[in-house]
Amino acid sequence: MARIGSVTTRSSRGATTGSSNAGKITVRLDDSDVKAILRAFTKMDKQASTDLKDLSKEIAGDLVQDFRNSARSTRWYPKQASFVAQSARVARDRTPSITIGGSKRYSTSDGRRIAAGSLLFLSEFGSLPSKQRERFRNRKQEKAGKLGGFQGPPRSPAEGRGNRGYWIFPRLRRLQSDILRRWINGAQKVADVWKNP
Repeated sequence: MARIGSVTTRSSRGATTGSSNAGKITVRLDDSDVKAILRAFTKMDKQASTDLKDLSKEIAGDLVQDFRNSARSTRWYPKQASFVAQSARVARDRTPSITIGGSKRYSTSDGRRIAAGSLLFLSEFGSLPSKQRERFRNRKQEKAGKLGGFQGPPRSPAEGRGNRGYWIFPRLRRLQSDILRRWINGAQKVADVWKNP
């Protein structure tokens, strides 16, 4: 689990490109202030919780749109990044929560069906060019002795204990304070309405 300020991301990788447990990144708020606010909302009525979920869904929907725009404007392989970004889904939760990747399948230009999650980490972090063509071969290409598979951007620059990324994490770093501020202000408005009906 990577923590970016008050936004937490959880990632999982599938074992193979055909795996139903394909790569996935989940983005959600994780902060002591957020947890305290959520505890306070447990004492309020059902309508307050519903209003908070609606607020969170709206914020997460805006974030999904930002990710999709960021994917379209990335320097490296924008079609591939857009394909992965289309898999972004909003979860109905009390805090903004998004899942990107997973097993949702799309057809490629050569007719293959591929899970968005199998391209997620390649699209976001890149790969060493010398390893790409060997690592992403399918069985048919292996038997024929051909290189092949998916192409992706070169490895993104190192940052902290990992890599910077190309379109998800840079955008998330820029937006995290706005996401948190918007959610806290909205939660305060919902709480005020609940206090003063």
